[in-house]
Amino acid sequence: MTITKKKLYSLIFVLVLIFLLPVTIYFLKERADIRPRAQLAGSANFRLNADTTNIAVGQTMSVLVSVELTQASIRASAVDFQLLYDPNKFNPISFTPITGNNFTDIVILDDAGQQYSAEGNIYNFLRLSMISQKPKEQLSGGTIQLANVTFEARQAGTSIIKFPDDNSNLQVVGTSL
Repeated sequence: MTITKKKLYSLIFVLVLIFLLPVTIYFLKERADIRPRAQLAGSANFRLNADTTNIAVGQTMSVLVSVELTQASIRASAVDFQLLYDPNKFNPISFTPITGNNFTDIVILDDAGQQYSAEGNIYNFLRLSMISQKPKEQLSGGTIQLANVTFEARQAGTSIIKFPDDNSNLQVVGTSL
């Protein structure tokens, strides 16, 4: 049985493809994650600032959510956080991200107030994820305002608005200058 030129070329083509596939996958894997990164462990602190801490039933309270980057050379390019609140005591009225100078795009804005199961189902949560598509030099550092949240008091008594205890749902992606 003889192999024709057409079959020979086809066989060579298939063998070259089989050889090049692992090489291509290797090179693609090496450059898959192109996001700028900085070692932010211990360099970012999420903050809550309320305009008042003493409200009556039916009154509202505004809370400013911000992140403080503790190293001057660190710049934030993305942020993702969950804010927990007691649904028996508070009703979220508005959840307004602060974009413009800091972040350019809102990726996730979850203001439905779903139940947060990681801490015994006693809290509901609001979630915000934002990114910046600015050049590295134009990214924000220092203290960055993320969102304004307005809550209405449902019941009298003491309550808590906080970030998750384990910090697993607080993320800052950044770069250093």
